[in-house]
Amino acid sequence: MKWSWRVGKIAGIDLKIHLTFVFILIWYGLSTYLGGGSLTAALTNVLLILALFFSVVLHEFGHALTARLFGISTRDITLLPIGGIARLESMPEDPKEELLVSIAGPAVNAVIAGGLFTGLLLSGFFNPPLVMAEMLNNFWLQLMVANITLVLFNLVPAFPMDGGRVLRSILALFMDHLKATRIASYIGRGLAVVMGIAGFFVNPWLILTAAFVWFGAGAEAQAAELKVGLKGLVVRDAMVSQFYQVEANQSLSDVFQLAMSTGQENIPVVSNGNFLGIIRRADLMKAIDRLGNRAPAYAAIGAEPAGLDLETPLDEVLPKFAAHRALPVLDGRQLIGLVTSESIQQRMWLNQRMRDGSNKPRTGESTDIA
Repeated sequence: MKWSWRVGKIAGIDLKIHLTFVFILIWYGLSTYLGGGSLTAALTNVLLILALFFSVVLHEFGHALTARLFGISTRDITLLPIGGIARLESMPEDPKEELLVSIAGPAVNAVIAGGLFTGLLLSGFFNPPLVMAEMLNNFWLQLMVANITLVLFNLVPAFPMDGGRVLRSILALFMDHLKATRIASYIGRGLAVVMGIAGFFVNPWLILTAAFVWFGAGAEAQAAELKVGLKGLVVRDAMVSQFYQVEANQSLSDVFQLAMSTGQENIPVVSNGNFLGIIRRADLMKAIDRLGNRAPAYAAIGAEPAGLDLETPLDEVLPKFAAHRALPVLDGRQLIGLVTSESIQQRMWLNQRMRDGSNKPRTGESTDIA
């Protein structure tokens, strides 16, 4: 994700922080101080935000480590002002496994809230007489309430919150995955409409949340439709076998001219017939700015995706497009083709037309395909 930087690795998973998260910390501290609060109050509020986002990190690791039990890896976890995002390679297809992965995050926050409540109870915090002002300003009570809020918010039955996946996994126990996703998506969008209307009367932030839920629900339904459309297809079915490539020692100027004249955005680089990598347009422009247009082509190769096998199912390939626009198909070290999001869409469109044609043959026409 752009504007994010890696701050460490935990359990083999990269932890990143988005730049806007830092701005939130600064804004929250300054707004408290400039609003008449003391420096101590401002620092306390910043510490509360940090503690809350530490809870968010634990929430995301709950998802990630539970997914790992089912053989699903996590690319990274990124902290954003709206919370955290754990980028899993995929979600389990088994509804029971998806239920466990989805519920693991809120369960972590529930455990944190329970631990804080126990600590406050044992410390005598809830013993009478109770002073409301002291309770509202207590750091640990605020953190407990924040974790309870995270549990309740994430269990709202709407994508992309955990509750939407929980609902979908429960429905999928009684029907197929696509139908369960559609129903969960409809429910999510219905809740988004309610949130949006309530936002005009209660809190404008609900309007933003409603938009987030509306588009998240639509994206989840679209992804499910796409997965069904890819069922039974393998890399061979969507591979582009005619493309342009360059030798490793050709200049970046040659690569630029080739990209401009052909419109091909991803240019493979080879050396003596062996595949080295792919130059993306953004990497090409950065390399020219940094090294000049006479530098060799291999200097512009960016982060490289692993090569695909011809018989790899396309639904397993799809998550890789989150990081790469074009994926190489290799035979040993030789490049034999490329798979792009466009080639997959075209293959799906062709399959749909073929299915429609076989189901509804026109009078006087043969449905045989040579």
